[in-house]
Amino acid sequence: MPTVTETPSALPTDPTSFSPAFQELRATLELFSREKLEEGASAVLIKAKVGRQEWTSAAGVRSREARTAVQPGDSFPVGGQLRTMVAVSIFKLAEEGLLTLDDAVTAYLPGSVSAGSPLTIRQLLGITAALPDMTPTQADALLGRVVEQLRGSPLEAVLRADILTPLNLGATQLLAAGSTVPDNLVHGYIQVSGETVDVTFPSAPPGVAPGGLVSSVGDISTFQDALLRGRLVAPASLIAMKGTVFAEYGLGLDHWDDRCTNGSYYGHAGDVPGYGSIALSSADGNRQLAIFVAYPPQTLVTQPSALSLEMTGVAQVALNSGCRFQFR
Repeated sequence: MPTVTETPSALPTDPTSFSPAFQELRATLELFSREKLEEGASAVLIKAKVGRQEWTSAAGVRSREARTAVQPGDSFPVGGQLRTMVAVSIFKLAEEGLLTLDDAVTAYLPGSVSAGSPLTIRQLLGITAALPDMTPTQADALLGRVVEQLRGSPLEAVLRADILTPLNLGATQLLAAGSTVPDNLVHGYIQVSGETVDVTFPSAPPGVAPGGLVSSVGDISTFQDALLRGRLVAPASLIAMKGTVFAEYGLGLDHWDDRCTNGSYYGHAGDVPGYGSIALSSADGNRQLAIFVAYPPQTLVTQPSALSLEMTGVAQVALNSGCRFQFR
């Protein structure tokens, strides 16, 4: 039987005093967690907040070998969540006049793309099908190099100064060669030639990039709350990050329909070998949800995992159920 740790908020102290809408949200997420564990996921971590009501759940184990129960504050590879943090650092550079979003990437990184390429910082931040030859991971790497070039420091140090230290995000770090691996890092697994292979940093089987951003459901929620409440970038920068109503993607932030307000949720998904994450928040930060899943072992694919898409759908349904009235 998978180990489950639940942590209700201090207000209310009794989970039975949650509102009916919040109880529905919780039930939806508990069902999702059980189903994923039954399908072979090794861990599912969730943090949900609606107003003053909060609920956190950790189910499963950190690794299939040690079988140590996963905890709500455990570190977890979050993949694409890095895009939003790098975007914050890019916009801070823009606010200081050190770059403009329409500058060519080659202005800062000569030789990084084809000579004469019109690729801009803005395009990298909002990478879509318009740039078919570049993956989000490649775009993140180039953006990170731009930040490093202009700050004169490694990306991890810049993120720590811009975000991690001011917000006290102790479970969040950028893992790279030589990094100290957190003791509470959740392990991820894939299938290679019919065998289950551990892809946890610093392991890197062929086709798996080592390192990347790790965080906790609590840290990611704190980061999104601070960002959307205007504590990290200027108002104009936040508006640009969110993108327009009809855009498929903003500049470092994705968005989804918020039926509680007839507006949008903002956040990001992360999908890397062995792991999936989704974190989204209402525009005012009042309603938030973060879900991390250590996937059932599966073969590597080039397209987004079906589980990642399922997680995004479940997150929207659950967060929409957390309000009393919905726009249809």
